Amino acid sequence: MTDDMHVLGLSGGKDSAALALYMKDHYPDLDIQYFFTDTGHELEEVYSFLSRLSGLLNKEVLFLEEDKYKKHGNASKTPFEWWLGINHFFLPSPQQRWCTVKLKLDPFRRWIEPYLKSGKTVYQYVAIRSDEDHREGLQIGDPRLVTRLPFREDAVDKSGVLEILNNAGIGLPKYYEWRSRSGCSFCFFNRRLNGLVF
Repeated sequence: MTDDMHVLGLSGGKDSAALALYMKDHYPDLDIQYFFTDTGHELEEVYSFLSRLSGLLNKEVLFLEEDKYKKHGNASKTPFEWWLGINHFFLPSPQQRWCTVKLKLDPFRRWIEPYLKSGKTVYQYVAIRSDEDHREGLQIGDPRLVTRLPFREDAVDKSGVLEILNNAGIGLPKYYEWRSRSGCSFCFFNRRLNGLVF
């Protein structure tokens, strides 16, 4: 339907990249807008990986900007630096994940809000695998935002994700050689790999 909007958020990690490639191959008739929310503290490998992925998708990846900090005359600061100041310079933690809310979820909400208000149905495709039972994706209480989990629906697990990436010729992002996951350069969720601690 022309009134529908289809979106897929890319984290710079393996699962969302694999889902983008999966949707391109299995649902070629959907006009999906791929997007990325930039904190200003991403790894260089993330930008490189997104560029390669964009080429494989043959579609531009929209970078959502966190503009709120710019309106207060702080254009020289990154979105993370601005929100760090608002949070009295307390770094995010597993108990206080303000980074995810302010730098990832809120920009997405602001981006889709005009479309929802205009009466469009927005379908968001989220890369939650079939072997991840504890996650559901963003819910905002608006029935016009419909969350779809294609990997869970089609029984694609971690090995299936790796197969998709390898078959596409893109493989894993380079940072997986020395850290456990995507995210900001200082992400507290990263684990020790190869004798290094992050």
